[in-house]
Parts: sequence; C-alpha cells; structure tokens
Amino acid sequence: MLHLTISGDVFLKSRRTQPRMIGRVVDNVRAALAGTDLAPRRVANHRFSIDTDDGAIADRLARVFGISSVDTVVVVPADDLDRLAAAVAELNADRVAGRTFAVRPKRTGDHDWRSHDLAVKVGDLLRAAGGTVDLERPDETVGVRIVDEEAYVVVEHRRGAGGLPIGTQGPVLGLVSGGFDSIVALWMMMSRGTEPELVHFTLNCAQSDHALAVSHAMWERWGFGSDPLVHVVEFQEVKEALLADVDRRLRQVALKVLMVQAAERIAVERKIEALVTGDALGQVSSQTLPHLAAISRSVQIPILRPLVGMPKEAIIDLARRVGTAEISARAREVCDLSGGGTVATAARTSAVHRAADLVPEALMADAVETRKTFRLADWVPGTVLSG
Repeated sequence: MLHLTISGDVFLKSRRTQPRMIGRVVDNVRAALAGTDLAPRRVANHRFSIDTDDGAIADRLARVFGISSVDTVVVVPADDLDRLAAAVAELNADRVAGRTFAVRPKRTGDHDWRSHDLAVKVGDLLRAAGGTVDLERPDETVGVRIVDEEAYVVVEHRRGAGGLPIGTQGPVLGLVSGGFDSIVALWMMMSRGTEPELVHFTLNCAQSDHALAVSHAMWERWGFGSDPLVHVVEFQEVKEALLADVDRRLRQVALKVLMVQAAERIAVERKIEALVTGDALGQVSSQTLPHLAAISRSVQIPILRPLVGMPKEAIIDLARRVGTAEISARAREVCDLSGGGTVATAARTSAVHRAADLVPEALMADAVETRKTFRLADWVPGTVLSG
C-alpha cells in the first residue's frame, strides 16, 4: 500500500481554501494514475492511500505537485505492543543493519501504551539486529503510524514534489529555449500551482526541436493535471531586421525585448496574466540589471523570473532533479547577434526601446498571427518547422 501525504504548503492555507486545494491534488493524482484501475482513498485529514506497492507508480506519484511524500507501507495489527514491536523490527532489520536509525511512531486512538514505549521496544530489537540509535541525524528513519487497531509501517520513503497543486494559481506563459534555465524556471512556477503554456521563438540559429524535446520531457515527468499548449513563433525575419537596422551592441537585448513583446500579445489573447523567463542576474548581457529593467518596462504584463538570484551551478542541480539536465547539456548557444564585437551591458532603457522600435510593427504582427499552436502532448520530434 502507498500512503500519500499532502504538502504543508496546502495546509498553510485557510480552512476555506484547503478543500479546493486538496480537491485539485486528488484530481492531479488521478491524472498520474491514468491507465490504471487505481484510485486514491482518504485515510486522514492530510493523507491518502492507494492499494498498490508498485515502485514505478510510487515514483510517478512523487512527482505530483502538492504531495510532500509517498511512503510504501505494510499494515500490521496494533492490538498488542510486543507483537507490534516485533513486526516493525522484522520489516526494518535489513534496512538498518550497520547503519544509524531513529524510530518515529505517530499514534492515534486509545491504547494502554505510549508512542515512546513502542519506540523503545523497536529500538532495542533493531540494535540487536545490528543498527545504532541516532536520534539527531539518523541514516534511516523507521516510521510507524498507528490508527486505532492498525499500524502502518513505512518500508520505503520517497520525497514528494511538494509545493502547490498545478491549476490552483492560474496560467503562465513560459518563454522556452533548449538550455537549462528556461525550463527549470517554468518547472518552479508549476511547483507553485501555475498551469503552464509555452512559447518558443524559431530562428535559423535556434534548436527548436531540441527546445520542445526538453519541454516535453519536463512536462511528461511533472505536469500531471495539465495539458499545455505550445506556441511556436517564426522570428527569423525579426532577427534579420535587427541585423540590418540595429546597432550590434544592442541587438541581443533588443531581441529579448521583441520576444517578450510578442509573448505579451499571445498572453493577452489567451487571458494569461504573467510571463516566465529563465533570466538569472548577470548571466549574459541581456540579463544585467539595467537590461532586465528595460525588458520589464517594455511590456505591461508582469515577467516572473524565479531563477534571478541563483548561480548557474544551482540551476543545473535543479535541472538534474527535474530530469532535463542531460538533454539540456546538448544545447548549442549559437544565436549571437553581435558579430563578435563588444555588446552593451548597461544601456539606458530609452536606448534599448528605440533599438527594438526599429523593427517594423508589421513583422511583429505577422510573426504572432502566423504562429503554430498545438498541444505539447501531441508534439512529435522533427515536426516543429515542417508540421
């Protein structure tokens, strides 16, 4: 049996809000269980059970936002303290042998013994099995939940995704490329309950199929309860206008301005209230503080930047958790518009906006109006430009 514990983020909400949040968690769990005959059953205020011990299903459920942990449990009788302690010790003896451990029982109901009594008896048996007690920093935690006459012994613990359930905070539009940053940024916003849509700008120098491969890999692993659209915007003519008419020192930041302006048009059309980018302060010339400010001031819609204060190493570590690090590492950064010369890093907002304004409005309007839009679930490799 699996026990799913609801995230603490959900229980920080008011009592009026909690039922809606929990209902969405359950819906998203059901989405993760699609194709099976399994269903969650509530066993406590913040816990659900599922009648399976399948490790692959447990791994999948651990990636549902709003779930803090997924435990594989064995049910044993709790009507006798000595028999219960023996059963708990037998189930955990191999796991704690040669390691440090702590016994953490939680008890609900009327019993003629205390939780501490069970912890002591189990601890004695596990020390005899080769374990060493360490209540501060144990290698293994022996979890037991006692509810009336039944005890649920945790034999495997999985860290859950945590956060808030997807679909409880409204939609966002993520600007995605094929590198580490943008997809990790969108994942972080999904962990706060937002429902994703994606926009990708195709350029002759861009790896569009690669960008969608990274996006699809992230969504397939973590997007339970969502069905995002992808908007693919052909931006090559916009780039060529930049190369023809804009000072090479300002092309990179001007391109970013034009991308967020195009994304804003799509967001307004789709009734989406915020954009998401993978900007990290100081990482490249378009991400210096003056240029981030200029980009933000070029649109009316908020731009959310969850990675803005993170070092690259931390972003890559998150990409490993998300499961996109390996494929993102194969991306090539080839969209350098500077011609190999120096680029501006602290241009005035007015100068950045004047540079972007040199691109004809007709090119921008046409790029947005002729975009391709499709469900990310329907994406097939090799179809971005030809489909």
